[in-house]
Amino acid sequence: RDCAAMDSNNFEENVGVGEREARVLSGVVRRRHFGLAHGVGRSGDVAAVQPKAAGSSLLAKLANALALDALKEAGLVEFRRAIVLPCATGLSLSLCLLALRNQLPPTERAKKSKALWCRVDQKSCFKGILLAGLEAEV
Repeated sequence: RDCAAMDSNNFEENVGVGEREARVLSGVVRRRHFGLAHGVGRSGDVAAVQPKAAGSSLLAKLANALALDALKEAGLVEFRRAIVLPCATGLSLSLCLLALRNQLPPTERAKKSKALWCRVDQKSCFKGILLAGLEAEV
């Protein structure tokens, strides 16, 4: 909450009209995300500090530092920078499926065209399978 208070969209007397400034109507949503709704990055550079989102930018820098530390702890000491980017369910699933497919020898990739889909209550998973160029086997 303290970091959220540093974002200009949460200033008491601020009325934000910028295209990237967060406006949250629902108190439930505001509480769920601790008031962090502004976003980070600047046009053309998602890793840049956003002056109007000091708290969000601080948390993003911290997340990046923690990710880099985790990579180094895993033995990947050659990395100098890391960035944490948000990914929703469908895109995350699609990226994982593509990474798994790329682990196969090139001659096997074309043979592996289906993904088993056992959660029929989530459309985003189905969309992620299709985005990866696979057929969903329900």
